[in-house]
Parts: sequence; structure tokens; C-alpha cells
Amino acid sequence: MKVEVISKGLFSLIVDEGRIGKQRQGFSQSGPMDEMAYHWANFLAHNPDNTPCLEVMGKMTVCFSEPTIVAVAGRQVKVQVNGHDQPSYSSIKVNKNDRLSFESEYVGSKAYLAIYGKWKVPYQVGSACTVVRESLGGLHGDGRVISDSDCIDISRCDEQTYEAVSVRQLPMRHRLSMQHSMSKKCGTRTACDINAPLRVIKGYQEAHFSQVAKRMFESSEYTVSSSIDRMGYRLTGADIASSLSTMRSEAIHVGAIQVPPDGQPIIMMRDRQTLGGYPKLGCLNPLDVNRLAQRVPGETVSFIFQNSEEARADILLSRQHVQRLRGEIA
Repeated sequence: MKVEVISKGLFSLIVDEGRIGKQRQGFSQSGPMDEMAYHWANFLAHNPDNTPCLEVMGKMTVCFSEPTIVAVAGRQVKVQVNGHDQPSYSSIKVNKNDRLSFESEYVGSKAYLAIYGKWKVPYQVGSACTVVRESLGGLHGDGRVISDSDCIDISRCDEQTYEAVSVRQLPMRHRLSMQHSMSKKCGTRTACDINAPLRVIKGYQEAHFSQVAKRMFESSEYTVSSSIDRMGYRLTGADIASSLSTMRSEAIHVGAIQVPPDGQPIIMMRDRQTLGGYPKLGCLNPLDVNRLAQRVPGETVSFIFQNSEEARADILLSRQHVQRLRGEIA
């Protein structure tokens, strides 16, 4: 089956779970900016974990050469098939020559299109994920982003599967929302609320930040600047400069909060470099990297410190909650 890209949107690329464990070899981890939306899209399209999908900013339109099953997930996503509205976070059956269009209501947020079947795309260093900076991965294996008229080859959905497959849907209350939510049904207190403070586990160089600086960081709002990409998100707000002037470069985890000499935090994202030499105040709870990834320039974020045991409990509860929603446990 061929999936033709009619309109590529602003910035679109192929992602999977990324090159996990390859940083020691100098490769970026990569992977989807919003892992939760990526995983839900694949599940709803009846794909196994780690199946490639499209991560899209802006409005994308694609056309299908055969009937298949798709799903779109992301922040406040609008979906249409042949001009007719369709639900996001739901299995959608499309027919031959159908045109599907989708976009986030917030320009710069990410939407994920999963398409049923085995994607016949190049794998390099164990992944199909696109990293433009490293000229690696993607449809052509050279790090290029998706372009108009590109065609993606995916194994055909046979007629029996197409007819028999059930429609899966994630209820609205479990999706990332712009509304403040304290519902326990979201898995954790902040799971569905994009506006909730981002949780931070203090890092290796935390002692080199004064108590005043740490209180300032936790009590202030920071604005997402226009200097953001898949490598990192630069924030603007209260200065939280460290007393550490020089340090050796060390490995950087996703969500690490680096503070350069100007005191303005930079949060490292999926395509971050493998090493960095700025002091780190801490690291985001991995669950909150997804929420930050859906923020756009001009929006504000805030932070709250938590200890590592609290973060571990949040992650375990979230995994259990997702397994229940997917029917994997009672």
C-alpha cells in the first residue's frame, strides 16, 4: 500500500521509539517528542509498540492507495477524511483514495499519525527515527524531513482484518487537556492537565544553586521562547545562575534542565546532544517531557520539585493506568 503525502505541513518526520542505548556511540536518542501521544496513536491503529509513525507540526494531508486503519493523536487535534470531521484518539477506517487531513489547534504542537501495518522504511542504528542534524533515518535514510509527493510504502491491510478489527477509542477525560484536572482517572494528578507545574527531580549540580535561586525557579513562571526545537526548549524568565563557572562535559538525560551563564534554563529534549557542560539544576519527571513538548512559543510553564521516589511512584502508577486502559490488566 502507498500513502502519498499531498501536503506535508510545517515540519513532519518519521519517528519510532528512537535509538535507545546508543548515546555511548555518539547517536542522539531521538524518538517522539510526545511519547504518550505516539504510543496511543499506534495502539489505536492496532499496531505493536515501536511501529514508525508520522510526527507532524502544521496541517498534513495524505491519500491512501488501499483501505486501511489509522489513528491520530496529539494536542487538541482536528481530523477530517474527505472533508468530513473524524474523531482524534480513535481508530478510523479509511478507504481507497480517501484523503485524510489533520492538525493541532495550536501551531507548533505535535500530532501523530499511525497507520496500520509494517512500514517499509530504512532502519539505521536500530531505528527508523529521523534526526536531521545527524543526517540519519527517515523515508530516505538521510535525515530528510517529509516532503510533498513523498510516498510511504506500508504492508497492505487484508480485507478480513479490515472488516474484523474493532474500533478503539481513548475517552476524552484521559487525553491531554488545556483544562485544569485533578481527576484520579487521569492516572496521576497532572497526567491530563497541560497547565499543571512540571515536576523536577533535583540534579547533580543542584548544590551549586543558592536556596534563593531554587525558590525563585519554583515560584516563577517561565515563557517558552521561539528558540525551541527537537534538541531543547529555551525558556525566558527569572535568572537562576549557578555558582559553578566551569565543569567537565557529562552525559545528558532527556528533560535535563541546563543553566548557561545567562541564567535562562534550557530543557533538553529528544534530539539533544549526548554530552553537555552547563550545570544542571535537575531533570523533568519523564512523564512531563511529553507535556512540555506540546507547548508552543509564548506559553508559560511553571515547576515544582519532587524527590526521586515520588517520581518513581508517578511513573509506575501511570504505566499501570495505561495498561488498564489498553485492557492488558484488570
